Amino acid sequence: MTTRLFVAARRSALALGASVALLPASALAQRPDPVGMTRSGPVIQSAGPTVKVDDPTFMIPAGHDFKSVFEINVGDTATVNQQLVTVARFLNVHVRHGIPKDRVHAAAVIHGSGWMAILSDSAYGARFAGKANPSRPLVEELLANGVQLVLCGQTAGMRGVDRRELLPGVKLGISAMTALNVFQAQGYQFNPW
Repeated sequence: MTTRLFVAARRSALALGASVALLPASALAQRPDPVGMTRSGPVIQSAGPTVKVDDPTFMIPAGHDFKSVFEINVGDTATVNQQLVTVARFLNVHVRHGIPKDRVHAAAVIHGSGWMAILSDSAYGARFAGKANPSRPLVEELLANGVQLVLCGQTAGMRGVDRRELLPGVKLGISAMTALNVFQAQGYQFNPW
């Protein structure tokens, strides 16, 4: 796939995800869950819905280690960061289907407007009319389960984000490009959604 096609496909997927995220909570609550769906767990309890797939025909090689790095570059102040929910889904779906938790590794590189999701409640409130950070419980649970979260230092500098405003455990890199390069050199595969 060419870079241009990849970018177009990624934008379409993000737009689709954003349109679902913009549905009113009442509409989502009225929609019945698909058969076999759980809204969270078994690893991340605050988010990460998955559907059980019985008898898949695409087989995972024995002993395969899952190592994915995600890009968190979109955020808003109304809801939990949906890109971080995807990281939770990555952990939950694999462990739910029998992959040992110690063989499922995730990292996320945060830039763009994704920085809002990793602020402490006090820093978030100071910036957003006293609100608590809706993503804080998920961020804390991801960190507690070994997910590495790295904020782009360029984004932090441009947005005036001080490292003391970050939730404990979030790391600060010199750039998102740097962190992505290092994670990929460590065997993490870039997951584009």
